[in-house]
Amino acid sequence: MNSLKSNNKSDKQIKNVDGLTANERRDVVLSELKRKSKIRTIFKDCEASEIKEILDRIESVFEEKYAEETLKKQNHEKMQEQAQSILSEMEEKGIDMELLQELQSKKDSLSVPPPKVKYMKDGASWSGLGRRPTPFKGLSDYELEKYRKLKD
Repeated sequence: MNSLKSNNKSDKQIKNVDGLTANERRDVVLSELKRKSKIRTIFKDCEASEIKEILDRIESVFEEKYAEETLKKQNHEKMQEQAQSILSEMEEKGIDMELLQELQSKKDSLSVPPPKVKYMKDGASWSGLGRRPTPFKGLSDYELEKYRKLKD
């Protein structure tokens, strides 16, 4: 009878976990693994060999993550060194950030905006973006060009 009750309880717990998103399940697992007493409870019926297998897998994941973070840190440091060398070269040549920003703003202002298109038919207008209004539905692209007007 006790085993039947525990099965019902575990079934309810499984159903509760099934309703969680992947992130929520991850958070539950992590919160359980952060407390030694919870870990003991989780693994109380497991053999030492099973626990060792799990530890080996966790260790493997740890090593991968550690290597990834180390590589990311090295790349970040390398980028900082390159940026610092570029800044020092700029100072040697008399180039400052204001000049670069001025050049960038000129470059932005030189770009020509695309012509604004507007279609007119039977008093209905359409910008060419979004859903086609009823008067323009069913028209092919070729037929639609008949109603094209350029905006100012």
